[in-house]
Amino acid sequence: MKTSKSMARELSAHFHVIREKLHGIDKHNAATAQVINFQEAHLLMSIGTKGPLTMSEIARTLQLTLSSVTAVVDKLEKKKFVRRARSAEDRRLVRVQLTASGRKFHNLVESAHLTLTGSMLKILDPAEREVFLALFRKISRSLIK
Repeated sequence: MKTSKSMARELSAHFHVIREKLHGIDKHNAATAQVINFQEAHLLMSIGTKGPLTMSEIARTLQLTLSSVTAVVDKLEKKKFVRRARSAEDRRLVRVQLTASGRKFHNLVESAHLTLTGSMLKILDPAEREVFLALFRKISRSLIK
């Protein structure tokens, strides 16, 4: 019987394979790779998925310093993919949101990710997919707490 440590090591290796595949998609996607880098794609995916975020929220999500996030947002703003918007309720609060061009790029990156994740699910039968997704939901919820 496998130990908890060996199972954790195996799970980590599987996550590494998936992360490498997703990173490879972002890096080698001809439609996006020549226009944005990996950090920019990651930021676009975060905002596209979660909606407008503050710089601090982006830093937490991407695990970057505020100065690094500022640099990435500045680049994306110059490319017209994001814009900074002040809150109507609190003018000190600035949220970063996608522009129409940013939404198009988000959709391109997301489409490539969905192709990969869809191919992962296709190898499972319908019952296995349900169990797989239920387990991932449970793990995700525990990580968010």
